Amino acid sequence: VNGKEIEVMPLFEMYKIHLKDYDVDSVVEMTNSPKELIVRLAHDIATIKPVAIHYGEGINHYFHATLMNRSTYLPLMLTGNVGYMGSGSHTWAGNYKAGNFQAAKWCGPGFYGWVAEDVFNPNLDPDAPAMDLKIKGRAYDEEVAYWNHNDRPLIVNTPKYGRKVFTGKTHMPTPTKVMWFTNVNLVNNAKHVYQMLKNVNPNIEQIMSTDIEMTGSIEYADFAFPANSWMEFETHEITSSCSNPFYQIWKGGIRPVNDSKDDVMVIAGMAAKLGELLRDMRFRDFWKFALEGRPEVYINRLLDGSTTAKGYTFDDIVAGKYGEPGVALLNYRTYPRQPFWEQVHESLPFYTPTGRLQAYNDESEIIEYGENFIVHREGPEATQYLPNVIVSTNPYIRPDDYGVPESAEHWDERTVRNIKKSWAETKQTKNFLWEKGYKFFCVTPKSRHTVHSQWAVTDWNFIWNNNFGDPYRMDKRMPGVGEHQININPQAAKDLGINDGDYVYVDANPADRPYEGWKPNDPFYKVSRLMLRAKYNSSYPYEVTMIKHSSWIATEKSVKAHETRPDGRALSAGTGYQSSFRYGSQQSLTRDWSMPMHQLDSLFHKAKIGMKFVFGFEADNHGINTVPKETLVKVTKAEDGGIG
Repeated sequence: VNGKEIEVMPLFEMYKIHLKDYDVDSVVEMTNSPKELIVRLAHDIATIKPVAIHYGEGINHYFHATLMNRSTYLPLMLTGNVGYMGSGSHTWAGNYKAGNFQAAKWCGPGFYGWVAEDVFNPNLDPDAPAMDLKIKGRAYDEEVAYWNHNDRPLIVNTPKYGRKVFTGKTHMPTPTKVMWFTNVNLVNNAKHVYQMLKNVNPNIEQIMSTDIEMTGSIEYADFAFPANSWMEFETHEITSSCSNPFYQIWKGGIRPVNDSKDDVMVIAGMAAKLGELLRDMRFRDFWKFALEGRPEVYINRLLDGSTTAKGYTFDDIVAGKYGEPGVALLNYRTYPRQPFWEQVHESLPFYTPTGRLQAYNDESEIIEYGENFIVHREGPEATQYLPNVIVSTNPYIRPDDYGVPESAEHWDERTVRNIKKSWAETKQTKNFLWEKGYKFFCVTPKSRHTVHSQWAVTDWNFIWNNNFGDPYRMDKRMPGVGEHQININPQAAKDLGINDGDYVYVDANPADRPYEGWKPNDPFYKVSRLMLRAKYNSSYPYEVTMIKHSSWIATEKSVKAHETRPDGRALSAGTGYQSSFRYGSQQSLTRDWSMPMHQLDSLFHKAKIGMKFVFGFEADNHGINTVPKETLVKVTKAEDGGIG
């Protein structure tokens, strides 16, 4: 402050100006939602107490999920529907569980006691309290989504500034040399999977997977480690849930059927062998209690060092002291869990720079991106209008377009371009892909017949998850006892000459999908171009299609088997890998989109594991993810349906 006169304005008054762009009639056009339901929703939020907005994890599969999340909070903030039982905004993205093991000075390191104990000074006393552990995290967290972005940060050569790096320093990835993942079908489920297989993974020196099924990821891994199922666990494991806040401790009940090991024993065994080869006992020491068959020592440390479990012990929980054997309630302030109860009913500040819930962000990058207000933006691809356009006439939104022209087609240019237009102007723009015939949106929700992609090709699930399942495989073109399908509006299909049950090709932007540099005569293009059954579904609008994700991709081996086996099954020789497809996968259509709003260094937020505050990146908290729903596709007939 230097005594200079400046202009100020209440944020509420600024929002009155801002929201003029979102009158009911305009919102009806933007969303295709019924006018009467929009008005009713606004009235209900304003008059009902409490109000909660619950939306699926799928919302986070869109490029502008941050704006979606912020937009749900705005009416709740204005109506006081935060911090009270039955109120709030909830995403139901349930796997970020590390925060359940909260650290504090009075109890110990929480989750850090498991993942960040000093590797050069491990505590080898099985009875040591968590407070005695030496915490020194030496790992550098990195979002796997950068691997999915050609193993590179987001850097764009802009007309205005030249080479500009949009990935914050706290987020900056390093080139991937080794990948080892446990209980996740990482390669198979990657967006733009055939780009990963063709152009990215060959630069990685070693890929390893620990799993209980022969997955698509293992099909392409250098090493596979077979893990025990939950029924076969030989040692105890602990987990917890965010929305249903209980700890659960369990082990298996039968001997392992095959030559497999518990997850922790796979990793501990690798460490022990490395120590043997390198003649350094510290590798073994770090996994001492797991190698002795006593991982409950680590479980006790987790419990003892966490605010939500202080006072619990492994033995008490397993004995059923707190209810069913193996179960205990997390000791949060409320049950059911109610976010921000302490902020509203007591004096704890919200975890923002101001200590208050914010409807405005003044971080320099956010102002530059045109998202200082909660604004509507079209997607970078899944729109018939100008990709990524900001729909606003608000004079206090001043985005930088970096000189990237409206005609730019490269995916990274579309990612970073910030152009502001009124809704009337936006409706006059065209997406270049739409003009080229890519006029179907393609959404990819989860299937009810899988857990992520686990059990996708287990016979009954494979049969049930589509309309063409047949245990007898009367049509030998089927890859297995089931096959994947695209749901399409019946009239849209008929207009394309597609009958219910026909095989169709589904293609996305040919500039980069199914992988960069493809050619029609490339054998790998045949493997990677998506072919699947068309299923009439009148619940989808004319321009919307749906393909469930969580399927198992076609590989070179599965395609060869499909084309050469007498029975036509897409069952890889040598590995027994079963594909959900004859050719391609729904990931033939998708790609990564590295949203700039998820790569900030200036964003202030609470750390996930303890009561401390950080700026910028934190794994599972502030970082990029991948967005499979941002795609436009073209559908063409490939083969007649019926019995082939």
